[in-house]
Amino acid sequence: MEHSRQYQLGIWCICPKTNSINSKFDTRTLDNKSMQLLLLLIQHAGNTVTKDEIFTRIWKDKFVTADILSVTISKIRKALDDDARNPSYIKTLPNEGYVLIAPVSEVSSVKPSRFNKRVMFWFLAVFSMLLAVLCTWYFTDVRLKPNSNPTVKGLNIQSIAVLPFNDLSVSQDNVYFTEGLSSAIIHQLAKVKQLKVISQDSSFFYRDDINSSEIGEALNVEAILEGNIQTLGEQTRINVRVVSTQNNQLIWSQTFDSDVPNSFQLQDKISTAVRKALHPEFSSPTVLAKSINAQAYEWYLMGQYHWRQRTPSELNKAVSYFQHSLELEPDYAEAHIGLAISYAFLHTYGSWGELAAIDAALPHINKALALKPHSAQGLATLGMILSDKAKATGDDSLYQQARVAFTQSLQLERNATTHLWYSTLLTRLGHQEEAVVHLEQAIILNPLSTALKRSLSYLYKSMGKQNSADLMYQQVLKLAPNSALRPFERAKVKNHTRASVLAMAQWQVASPDLFASCASIEICEQQVLAYLSVGAEQVAEDLLDKMYPLHGHFRHSLSLIALGEAQNDALILTKIQNQAFRIPFSKEAHITLARAQFRAGHFVEAKKTLIQLYPHWQDNEAELQSNIDADNYFVVTLYAASLMQLNQPQLAMRLLNSVAAFLTQNHVHDKVQAKFVLAEVNSQLGNSQLALQHLTEALKMGWIESFNSQWWSLSNNHLLKPLHEMSEFQMLLKQHIKNRQELRQNIMRHINRNVSDHSELK
Repeated sequence: MEHSRQYQLGIWCICPKTNSINSKFDTRTLDNKSMQLLLLLIQHAGNTVTKDEIFTRIWKDKFVTADILSVTISKIRKALDDDARNPSYIKTLPNEGYVLIAPVSEVSSVKPSRFNKRVMFWFLAVFSMLLAVLCTWYFTDVRLKPNSNPTVKGLNIQSIAVLPFNDLSVSQDNVYFTEGLSSAIIHQLAKVKQLKVISQDSSFFYRDDINSSEIGEALNVEAILEGNIQTLGEQTRINVRVVSTQNNQLIWSQTFDSDVPNSFQLQDKISTAVRKALHPEFSSPTVLAKSINAQAYEWYLMGQYHWRQRTPSELNKAVSYFQHSLELEPDYAEAHIGLAISYAFLHTYGSWGELAAIDAALPHINKALALKPHSAQGLATLGMILSDKAKATGDDSLYQQARVAFTQSLQLERNATTHLWYSTLLTRLGHQEEAVVHLEQAIILNPLSTALKRSLSYLYKSMGKQNSADLMYQQVLKLAPNSALRPFERAKVKNHTRASVLAMAQWQVASPDLFASCASIEICEQQVLAYLSVGAEQVAEDLLDKMYPLHGHFRHSLSLIALGEAQNDALILTKIQNQAFRIPFSKEAHITLARAQFRAGHFVEAKKTLIQLYPHWQDNEAELQSNIDADNYFVVTLYAASLMQLNQPQLAMRLLNSVAAFLTQNHVHDKVQAKFVLAEVNSQLGNSQLALQHLTEALKMGWIESFNSQWWSLSNNHLLKPLHEMSEFQMLLKQHIKNRQELRQNIMRHINRNVSDHSELK
């Protein structure tokens, strides 16, 4: 298609030669790729242009992601004032491509005479000179100042989401600065107590095809703040807008210009101006923030971007970027904070030892707070690191120091990450209900965060609320249905099935870089426990050889599994008693203790342990029966089995029948485990045939041993003990062992084939 031609597209005249589109009232420009894509759509007007065809024609011989195409389409739509939800120009065909639906025609041109050419030449020459003068005058005002648009005082906004700024520059290389600017505005606004500010993890989900009403409904906010950044040489222009999610009306806007691209002070002044616009009582600080070297600032933004990815490789990148920043600016407090977080996370998400990570992080957070004592992020980071150190060393005085730091941080700024870290501390102190409150506050500020909902799921599980944990995890899956970590996350929340264990093996094969050196110890822990659950000991040993150091809780689990295979219930009980003593607040630990006491024949102690967890059960049979729910049905079953052994069969049978009636009502999310517990309940009731029927169904549904949450196998399950001598049970057990063996062999084939393939490649 010749670029000398022009096209009429709706109200717009498309001029490829100047990369511009014109209407009677406005002229706008597009970058080269956007114009090429628009011309391609014009050429195929009314017909679908597939994504593959676009990549072939526009980005030939270059590797680009689907995100680049989405951004380019978004730029064209913005220029045309098109709405992705109700398009007038470009319609999206999901998973297929795009089609130009507006009428388009080629604009006929009249060949100019020689005189016309001369006039045109001089006109363009004079116009270009005037335009150059105007641009020079406009952009050379080095003072960072907003335009003359009036600001609206006293905006009545109680909640807002700050979207990532769009980079309209041709080079598209400002991703760190655009995200850094949005992040800075979020931190400034979060200091306003009356204002709910959505965390960037949720607000950054909305990058293209903005629909303010949809965002308002999803994030439960009254307004969104959006903007764009344009750079031309050394000139930078930033447009900022606040839009109502109720009626899509513009309620505030300003434009900022500077000749210092990616300036630290530029970011600081814009975020301050936005905060003052939304909160008129805010007074700007009398002393501006220290000027930061531009390169140091860019390294810092890159570090911020990478630590938020929370993977071993990304965290190591973040460490490198923060170190580069500090080489240029040794007193850059924010870079010290970022480096401290990155080091601390290398234990949680990487393979660093806990104390090694803490020792690396502490000097940097102390330095940051010496430079900025009232940094909300710095105080929160200190709280997180001190909490980790208290857990690692047993120094409880550090917990109190951490709690003070978190409290001070939240007084300065409402921040989802601070609520999350504080909830971890509260959980360690045994204040689990309070921890739930803080996690719920974090989710209000960051409603699309899978990490927060995953954390709440794990917390529910530690509180013995298995069904609540399952349901919360379902919300995680809705937000991230294709998460690469799904097998790992499921193993932490749910009991194993044959399908889930095989999925973990397939994941390992598909992720050689993650498992080649066990870069994340926590992930490899769950993998090992899954393999041991099916007897795949060699595959588990291969991973164990790569894991260092082993975390204490994991060594404890391995010990219980070995003792369980030896049926040494007495020593198991001793170890679990010691564990429960160390974490007296954990309901999960005490439920585990009651199970160990029951298995060791200490029925009185098992009953006492459960009564300590649920004191209202004692001497209140009616309340106990009426309060059976999806989170406690398996604990009631254990309690009833203990009563049966203590010669209280009538109460025990009433409770067991109540559990059976509850489980038939289909209230439990984990159908496999509910069916298995029905087998245990009927076994205790003496309903052997019904118990065998439920057990058969559970095994067909994929039930398998889950050494991530227990240490016994089907062959020595004590609640099924009344069935053990029955020939039908032995047949089921024989078939189960065969299925387990086949699964084990399947896993080994997957893993060995992968190893063989890599050897051939080498």
